[in-house]
Amino acid sequence: CVHYSCEATDCQKLEIENALLNCTSGGWYNGAQCNVSCKTGYVLQVQRDDDLSKGQMESSITMTCVDGKWNKQVTCEPVDCGVPDQYHVYPATFNCSEGTTFGKKCSFTCRPPALLKGNNSNLTCMEDGLWSFPEALCELMCRAPSIVPNADLQTTRCREDKHKVGSFCKYKCKPGYHVPGSSRKARKRAFKIQCTQDGTWLPGACVPVTCDPPPSKFHGLYQCSNGFQFNSECRIKCEDDDNQSGRGSNVIHCRKDGTWSGSFHLCREMQGQCALPTQLNSHLKLQCAGGYGIGSECTTSCLDHSHEPILLRVNETVQDIQHWMNPQRVKSVVCTAGLKWYPHPSLIHCVKGCEPFMGDNYCDSINNRAFCNYDGGDCCASTVKTKK
Repeated sequence: CVHYSCEATDCQKLEIENALLNCTSGGWYNGAQCNVSCKTGYVLQVQRDDDLSKGQMESSITMTCVDGKWNKQVTCEPVDCGVPDQYHVYPATFNCSEGTTFGKKCSFTCRPPALLKGNNSNLTCMEDGLWSFPEALCELMCRAPSIVPNADLQTTRCREDKHKVGSFCKYKCKPGYHVPGSSRKARKRAFKIQCTQDGTWLPGACVPVTCDPPPSKFHGLYQCSNGFQFNSECRIKCEDDDNQSGRGSNVIHCRKDGTWSGSFHLCREMQGQCALPTQLNSHLKLQCAGGYGIGSECTTSCLDHSHEPILLRVNETVQDIQHWMNPQRVKSVVCTAGLKWYPHPSLIHCVKGCEPFMGDNYCDSINNRAFCNYDGGDCCASTVKTKK
């Protein structure tokens, strides 16, 4: 037997943390209603009987007592600001050991080479779900620049360890060195490096001054102490060097301005002429209008006018040339004082030349190689103007 009662069943007193309640007078009887809203910094989350997942955030909600149970389950959860990202303080690392909800604090430390400027390195999660405005910042600074080889620092303050982004340090190359990229006529020796936004210095360098190679007719006859670089000494040994025969020694130095201290002269024993060029590759033609004496030049050309003469290495063939290789073009050969042709005609070959349609926005396959500057960029989507 079941005993039914028609008495109304009251609900338990409604208690929700961090909530503001506005209920109808007369207690928690069946049918009583309460309007629930959350305190500042907290948001409503509703769990209905028919939907166990947390409901959409609302500003306020009405709850009703039905047969001894409140018809909704409501909580007031603190606003979550989430972990601060790099745009709050940069460049910094954040520590949020307390959590990231309303009222909690996250501290930050600056990532080297940035330095903390200010005292308060905390952010607070605010009631609107945003982090408080930082009262300190991470200022990117460059440390003292490292030593630039073969250069003297001109800016005294650059020996210190703190430099703001955008600041400059001036250097001057030592004698016999210059800034790379400067023209031979106007070699620059002074340069500046700048502190960049990532706390590093833009690079600067000094490269050795070099002199042009001595005239081709002396090729293979001289020896140099350090190539064609500054202070290098190049010498030709003559059989009558001991007597010097009043002509001066065959020794020249590369000076700091990129010029030689003098010029080589032919030794007495350097006489005669080169043999008629032989061992010519097919399709190659030589024209020696000035004869075959020492210093005479013979122009090179190809029988097929669409081809160009190029210089290959020993044991290298035209078939070995890949698209990314850029073989040296040869306009002439010269008879050296050692009575040898330079470059040697046997190493000169003819290859298909470049069509004159470079940079016209159409990819010409014959020009699609380093030798033709990849058709002026027409064969790459990243460099052709039409992007096709």
